[in-house]
Amino acid sequence: MTLSRSLLFPRLMAQSLLARRALHASTRTASGHHLEHWWGPEKAAGREVVGFGSTGDEVYQDRLDYWYPAIRFRVEDDKIRPIRSKEKGDWKKLTTEEKKLLYRYSFRQTLAEFEAPSGYWKVIAATVFTVIALATFYSTFLNRFVYPDIPPTFQNEYKEAQVERMLVLQKGAFLGPPKFYDYENKRMYKCIWCSIFMVECAVD
Repeated sequence: MTLSRSLLFPRLMAQSLLARRALHASTRTASGHHLEHWWGPEKAAGREVVGFGSTGDEVYQDRLDYWYPAIRFRVEDDKIRPIRSKEKGDWKKLTTEEKKLLYRYSFRQTLAEFEAPSGYWKVIAATVFTVIALATFYSTFLNRFVYPDIPPTFQNEYKEAQVERMLVLQKGAFLGPPKFYDYENKRMYKCIWCSIFMVECAVD
């Protein structure tokens, strides 16, 4: 006589169940798809066990890489029992609606429904654009009402005066910008030959 794993190692099985719940809730399957639907043992009561499943536990889950859950999706009721009895006979006597009902009691969705786009990307896109809009509004608010005005050193007139002062201090240097600056006319030479011979360029 052999005991089940849950009776031999109750604490270990409880920890394993919690770990599997976290794994199913937060990770993707090996095929790259999220688990669309997962029922643990707390919802498996009353559902017929039809196979081993992907883990050996009596849970229902829709997975693209393993399309055979251990239990049926729905609990058998008075609506499906007559069709189950009819299923054991000739399938040609089953109508199309009865076949669809048999499938829906065993599985939550078809393969085409599972692979169909869910439109969840719209939620992600809306969230991203909302965050960008709020960040832009917040930045504009800070620049308009919180931060002080930029110092005068950022103005173009100040920058031009700073460059002119640098050229004056470096007058006589044979390398760098002073070599190409006409100190008499206070402008840069227009060609390299004028800067070499220090003559005014005739070409405007």
